[in-house]
Amino acid sequence: MTAAHMNDLIGKEFPWLAASHVVTAVEDDRLTLQADTRFLEAGPPGGTISGPDQMRLADLAGYLLIKHRVGHESSIRLRTMSMSFLQAPVPGALTAQVVLLRQSKRNTEVRADVVDATAGTVCAGSLLFSVR
Repeated sequence: MTAAHMNDLIGKEFPWLAASHVVTAVEDDRLTLQADTRFLEAGPPGGTISGPDQMRLADLAGYLLIKHRVGHESSIRLRTMSMSFLQAPVPGALTAQVVLLRQSKRNTEVRADVVDATAGTVCAGSLLFSVR
């Protein structure tokens, strides 16, 4: 599947996100998802982006990578997420870069890095998904 196919999938499964979330690159074991400020919530005072939005972006990117690998018919559920918030992101677009770490019959683990507009990693973590 191409990035255009993945963007169509966002439009079908998450229509409220389609206008603000775009897959910019997809390979067999990695995916890059960019989110603009239209959907991102402001966090604490100072104009930064909230932690839950950073986690939501990483979750969606991991979900899309697994859909790319196993197909649209599969059922995917997030089981465990461990995120480290390294620094406050500057206001603006965020990019999630996910890489496949391990895939077994029922579980898939990905690593997610969330990068802000200055190309600095603001959040990093590991996500474990259940695949049926």
